[in-house]
Amino acid sequence: MSGNNNGSNNNGNNANGNQNLLPNPSSRGPRNLHIAHRRSPSELTPLMVEQIALQQQIDILQAQQQQILAQQQQFIHQPNLMPPPPMQQSYVTATGPFGQFGVQPVHQMGPPQSGGHRRAQSSSHPNQHQQQPQQHFQGGHQSTPSQSGGGDRGHNRRQSLGLPEAIRAAAIEQQKRQGGAGAVPASPQRNHSSGSNSSNPGSFKFPPTADDSSPTKSHSRSRSMAFGQQKRNQSPSRFQFPAGGHGSSPSTGGNFHPGHGHSRSNSRNFDQGGFVPGHRHRGSSVSSMHAFNSYGGGQQQRKSLFAPYLPQASLGQLMDQGRLVSGVLRVNKKNRSDAYVSTDGILDADIFICGSKDRNRALEGDLVAVELLNVDQVWDSKREKEEKKKRKDQTTGDISDTVETTSGGANNSGGLQRRGSLKQRPQQKRNDDVEVEGQSLLLSEEEELTDAAKPLYAGHIVAVIERVPGQLFSGTLGLLRPSSQATKDRQEREGGHNNNNNNQHQEPPRPKIVWFKPTDKRVPLIAIPTEQAPKDFVENHESYANTLFAASIKRWPITSLHPFGTLVEEIGDANDDEIQIEAILRDNNFTADVFPDSALRAVPEETATGTPLTDEETEGRRDFTEEYTLGLSPNGILADQAFHIKKLGDDKIELGVHVLDVTHYVQSNSALDREAKKRGSSCFLVQRDLNMFPDNFNSNFALTPGNNRLTISVVFEIDATTFDVSDTWIGTSYINTKQKLDYATVERIFDDKGGDDKAQIQAILAEGLLSQTDIDYVKTLRLLSMEFKRDRFNCKNLNLGGKDLPALSLLNQIDDENLPISTDIYQALQISHIVDEVNIKVNCAVAQKLYASLGPKAFLRRHSYPLLQKMESFTQKMKNLGVHIDTSSSGALQKCLFQIESDDIRRGLETLLLKCMNRAKYYVADKSDELAHYFLNVPVYTHFNAPLRRYADLIVHRQLKAVLSNFSVPYDESLELLNNAADYCNFKKDSAHNAQEQSVHLFLSQAIAALSQKKQARNGDIIKEGLVIQVYESAFDVYIPDIGIEKRVHGDQLPLKKAEFIKKDRLLELYWEQGKSSAEFVPENERKSKGRGGDKDTGNASNNKESLADQVKGLSLDSKSLPSSPKQSLTGGLLAPHRAISMNKLENEYCARSDGDGSNSDDELLRDVVTREENGYFIQEIRELQRVPIMLRAELGKTLPCLTVRTINPFA
Repeated sequence: MSGNNNGSNNNGNNANGNQNLLPNPSSRGPRNLHIAHRRSPSELTPLMVEQIALQQQIDILQAQQQQILAQQQQFIHQPNLMPPPPMQQSYVTATGPFGQFGVQPVHQMGPPQSGGHRRAQSSSHPNQHQQQPQQHFQGGHQSTPSQSGGGDRGHNRRQSLGLPEAIRAAAIEQQKRQGGAGAVPASPQRNHSSGSNSSNPGSFKFPPTADDSSPTKSHSRSRSMAFGQQKRNQSPSRFQFPAGGHGSSPSTGGNFHPGHGHSRSNSRNFDQGGFVPGHRHRGSSVSSMHAFNSYGGGQQQRKSLFAPYLPQASLGQLMDQGRLVSGVLRVNKKNRSDAYVSTDGILDADIFICGSKDRNRALEGDLVAVELLNVDQVWDSKREKEEKKKRKDQTTGDISDTVETTSGGANNSGGLQRRGSLKQRPQQKRNDDVEVEGQSLLLSEEEELTDAAKPLYAGHIVAVIERVPGQLFSGTLGLLRPSSQATKDRQEREGGHNNNNNNQHQEPPRPKIVWFKPTDKRVPLIAIPTEQAPKDFVENHESYANTLFAASIKRWPITSLHPFGTLVEEIGDANDDEIQIEAILRDNNFTADVFPDSALRAVPEETATGTPLTDEETEGRRDFTEEYTLGLSPNGILADQAFHIKKLGDDKIELGVHVLDVTHYVQSNSALDREAKKRGSSCFLVQRDLNMFPDNFNSNFALTPGNNRLTISVVFEIDATTFDVSDTWIGTSYINTKQKLDYATVERIFDDKGGDDKAQIQAILAEGLLSQTDIDYVKTLRLLSMEFKRDRFNCKNLNLGGKDLPALSLLNQIDDENLPISTDIYQALQISHIVDEVNIKVNCAVAQKLYASLGPKAFLRRHSYPLLQKMESFTQKMKNLGVHIDTSSSGALQKCLFQIESDDIRRGLETLLLKCMNRAKYYVADKSDELAHYFLNVPVYTHFNAPLRRYADLIVHRQLKAVLSNFSVPYDESLELLNNAADYCNFKKDSAHNAQEQSVHLFLSQAIAALSQKKQARNGDIIKEGLVIQVYESAFDVYIPDIGIEKRVHGDQLPLKKAEFIKKDRLLELYWEQGKSSAEFVPENERKSKGRGGDKDTGNASNNKESLADQVKGLSLDSKSLPSSPKQSLTGGLLAPHRAISMNKLENEYCARSDGDGSNSDDELLRDVVTREENGYFIQEIRELQRVPIMLRAELGKTLPCLTVRTINPFA
């Protein structure tokens, strides 16, 4: 190696040796979890609260006793003093994890009573003040103590399970699905734990044992309230928690008494007329701090709709004891009522959260605490709700799509209309599907839940542990709630039957709140104070229908169905292209690209031409200025990374990777550092960029030819024959970049198959864009990257006919977003994959160094193993398709994908596999036993190579410099601060990825709409070939290779007589109506809707050509919507050279029908379509991995543009 190794702090580090330092995940003990069977909503939660509150009450009483004893001693010595007044009751409060969501105060309780709804007690009872009845957390309702001594508790009584039984039930359920009959393990051991398995306190048993069974074979009635008062006023000296034994006081502790009958909670003779559960009478006593705060000291207030959160201070202990599980909430985009909690390996499947009450005010991405519930009971509750909705839809003439499918003819009552397997979706569901499916590049689908495939775990949320503060949402404002507005519109269409002559001229009172409807359907409606809306909004709210605003949630009390928020800003007209970009940025928590003055003032004064580095700056750094270092920049402007390659002899190669030392110029906790930390990540969109650092900082300190720059380097010594790394050196350094190249120029070296494009190379040399040395560097870098990749997946001997291992571009975005941006998320530049592979090697070496030196404080990045349930589903799909897939490891899985010859089929399978995986996450080593990055197939990993665009890399740089200096450079960050930084970096990283995808979708929508307008003169449709990747009863999913999107084709949007689904063959047969075009077909219920004037919000693509032309008016195909290809932009100046966009296929190949008769194009489109005529029916067969023609449409008249698809009628 060249250069001097100055000081021991820069000593090399063997990359292979550090792998032995990785921990063994199996060394941690199993984690015990308890699962409660729910009453309404849960039995376990009140027990937790009782335990916490009782312990706190004991502590308070002990303190009071000590104070009384001290006062008595004082009176003994001073007998003339008057005794003090009786002590007032102390109350304990808790503070939530963030300001707008405070945890409810802990209740002060007397001896616990049993569950059920509690009656408000009258103040006429003389002994009521002596003992304060306990209040259970029952979804915000107050509980009435059950007085049946030992009998069945009635309809609400649910059986309790322990963890072994629950896991065994899940294993049995999985075996049923697989058709297996093997033995089920009694208590599977898990290697995942978030804490020690601490024993339960001796003062109580949890869960309680059922040793006091009293079978009841008759229908028993509960005791009266008078008897209950006697029980409540008895002395608590013999209290046991939970109550046990025969004849003990009833409680909701979980003792199950099997009985053949069912009991009632309270005698109906004592039901108080007019009482609403959750409300107190004016004279009621205040039994807890919660009651005092919530009910205003006895004043009647609103009914609680949600359960209060458990105190934050209690969550850690409850999780350590296995009573709660923590995880990240994920809301179903298509059905906000359903949500899931991913536990990051604690459980082998996600936890199903059914309904808004069980979700308990938590939002997408929240870290939540979950109490596990019995799956069958949660599922039965869900089915009951759906059956009720189905009956309601039938009475209103709507159409319901339930979990359990049925077959048969049409229902005359207006219910579910069936033609074979063809299902007609309700109008609202169809509208929602159009928006959710049409506003994203890929379909977002959860596992289909049916009676045969219920969730393995279910639960409800008892606390929000952490929420990223300051989240913003874009959306529109309405004067009425959407449901109220729909009712009003219907009444107006029907002639205003609710109005009469007496109230026509009465002006309605000015509302106190207006309603913010977020663009993201996973976010609930937000109530906004009217004074925050525009001054004329109430009078002219219709004029704001297409105006986008930004809002945030401030609080969500348990008495409100919706959260309350603040209107942050008015963004602008939703039809304006720039405003739509602003809305995308706000939705993903990126504010305007303006840096505060404090950050701008903190930028050092060095310039790009720059003064030479001082001796103080270069001291202790290795000198690489004599090496030929080549800087590579995705956009041709910013480069924070350079490479050098040289031969060390006939059998050795040296590869040096040099990353800009940004932390030398950005001091920790400076104004510039705080701004970069707040931004968290740069955000790269098709339309524009938002950088993490100011432009003058980037231009001053990025790697530029001819300037010395401080760097941190990783140098590999590589065997020239085997390409194994024999030595690794990591240390601080400085370099002088000799050449800087943009990705688009380098990409011209390679042909479409990954080989050398000799003609292009000669052209590049002739143009003087690259030297022969540059080209040799790039070729060597490509060779090394391919060998690194083969080594990473242990497939050096895999023979692909001389081809390189194919790139899995879609799956690569699990770890990092595309850079440079491509409008096809399935494809990326070859130079991008080359650089990425080298960076994986570098990041692994740095991660090993950090973990070996810092241990639990190492800031790393990992990708968790896919959930077993999802991978089993994927494996079964592949088996149905006849595709061999080995899912035993990530390496084995990806080797199977590498061997699929068809690029389109491999990318289609990537789409299915992506749905099984979560995105990679930053974490601190102390927080997890699992360090491995599953997708990259490496044991330990971090991000180090991009400090100008990721704040996480700055954290890693600071840690690494402390390690390299033997901690002479201080590093004293606490684990808590590191964990908080990891969570925030994850949030911003995912936000940048989502914003990038949404910008690509916006760009494609605008381009397709413009091309549709261009084709109107030729009376043609935009039709492309799609690959069927999944088939359902009444729909099928397609991957469209030419654009790189996944869409769903719904049968109820096609001119079909019926459809038949043959499940065992995964075959969908479409029975077409002859001579009817799919493009012109409008479903019957949509025609009725349009006849009533209700087509404004149907969400379907417009068939009006003039309207479509108006929507894309002013859209420039040559500039805004169709930027030049990378080759053209080399000479085009500043037209976003980092964007890998080639839209020639959009303009030249999209239009499937030519200016001529189009017969050749039609034959080409229908070459793979399988049709037949049978008994007068015209039938088309749809099978998975079959190619079908797909018609594309774009609608720009929505908050977010929609891309919709149909398949063409081969019999038209």
